[in-house]
Amino acid sequence: MTDLKFNVAQLLREEMGSRRDYTFTEESLPLDEALKLRDISGSVRFTRTATGVWAAVKARGVVRLTCVRSLEEFDHPVGIEFSDEFHSVIDVFTGSSLPQPIEEDPFFLNELHMADIGEALREYTLLELPLNPVSPAYRDQPVSYSVQSDGIEDEEEPGDEGEMTIDALKAWAERHNRRNGRS
Repeated sequence: MTDLKFNVAQLLREEMGSRRDYTFTEESLPLDEALKLRDISGSVRFTRTATGVWAAVKARGVVRLTCVRSLEEFDHPVGIEFSDEFHSVIDVFTGSSLPQPIEEDPFFLNELHMADIGEALREYTLLELPLNPVSPAYRDQPVSYSVQSDGIEDEEEPGDEGEMTIDALKAWAERHNRRNGRS
């Protein structure tokens, strides 16, 4: 999938707590069908654990998003920082298979003891993206909403309690529109 793979076989032969530090750069990483993380750079620290390695990752990149206000595309810088465990599937000393970890949806080292942090980076980046992205050009502009009462019809009979509520709403909408220069 990516070139974000690191061989941790030697680290797996060392005692728990041993560490390795790496830096990386990657041109792009597909996040889903439409989104792509670009210009990726970062660092990872692998620490030996009882069942594999603990990866502490710090990365940054850029994702092209669509602004919810203007519907224009813009580059959104993303900073990602996460830690997760990558479990061994093969014992590095004997070559025998290891039991599955108890945790739900774990990350694994492959049979060659390579840690592919690309999938973890993809998942954590998706969690970091804003639900309603707003372009920097529109971020500090106030949002103006208008209330329109056109088409509201008095369907209620005179004397109904709802008539007073609708009349009050109409009066408020007319005052609001006059105050904001709308007709």
